[in-house]
Amino acid sequence: MSDFYGFVKDYMQICECDKLSKYCKIGHNVCINRDDAEGIYWFYESEDFIVSIHDFFIKKEMVQTKCPDMNDFMRFSSSYIITANGESFNPYQTLTSNVLYIIDLKNAYKDYRFLLHAGSPYLSVEINFKQPMIEKYMSSLTDKNTVCYSDIFFDTKSIITKSLEPLAKDILNCKMESPAAEIFFEAKAKEWLSLTIDAFLSKKNSSLSESDDKAIRNVAKYLDDHYAINVHQETLEKIAMMSGTKLKKLFKQKYQMSITEYSQRKRMNMAEILLLNSNLNIKEIAESVGYSSHSKFSTYYKKYKGTYPKDIKRHVSKKITDTCNCDK
Repeated sequence: MSDFYGFVKDYMQICECDKLSKYCKIGHNVCINRDDAEGIYWFYESEDFIVSIHDFFIKKEMVQTKCPDMNDFMRFSSSYIITANGESFNPYQTLTSNVLYIIDLKNAYKDYRFLLHAGSPYLSVEINFKQPMIEKYMSSLTDKNTVCYSDIFFDTKSIITKSLEPLAKDILNCKMESPAAEIFFEAKAKEWLSLTIDAFLSKKNSSLSESDDKAIRNVAKYLDDHYAINVHQETLEKIAMMSGTKLKKLFKQKYQMSITEYSQRKRMNMAEILLLNSNLNIKEIAESVGYSSHSKFSTYYKKYKGTYPKDIKRHVSKKITDTCNCDK
């Protein structure tokens, strides 16, 4: 097994903190207290993977232009973001709630740029797959001329995000002790990879036609631009130039969620940005994303974000994080 803890210790210039007990006992807890961020970095390493949790509060804009060389420890990083406000570049990926963030560690050194905005929490659960695990389960899927490992991860990220949400939350809330915890994390890592592979095979075997795919993407873009209003089904049918039944079926096939859920998630993501970065009160934010009812907005926000808007406002105003305040 690699000495990933040694790498973390040297790279971040910090040691393990034994005062923290927020996450599973079998992992390592690292307490972060810097000018730009504070919080917890937790991880558990096995021979095939590394499970980690990033639980930070970003105090001032964080820009990272270099990815550390971690090829000795992992090949691909797949992160389910619970909450965040930022962007990653080359390739461009939005870092916000309920999205999957992929890093190809072999190629991450090429024009790597990572930006997190000040005044916002960053909470994610990730599985970092090592090369032997990738080779064992994915080598039969690749073709040197058409398909590579990176394609499998990036082409399926939008499809499996919803399926990975419960896995990520199970990992986040795991309080098991050894040896049950080791078995639990192995099962979750394999399920995570299994969902990725299954989505790739399903997409390959039942891909949309080029014209249908373009039509569905047009519908999604229209919803993105008009998230704050209730768009009539008939309007979307005209945009896609297909029947309502076909539109609903193909939209769910491509995005793994209904049109209604897609719109609601978009609204909640925009609401989160406003909660984290504006002085608007919750009622004003609810109205700006299309909800006349404050209570209905709060209910939906809790459903998709796991917490109430008032808790986000309280968190931002107090900037409280679960650190141990130990000396660095």
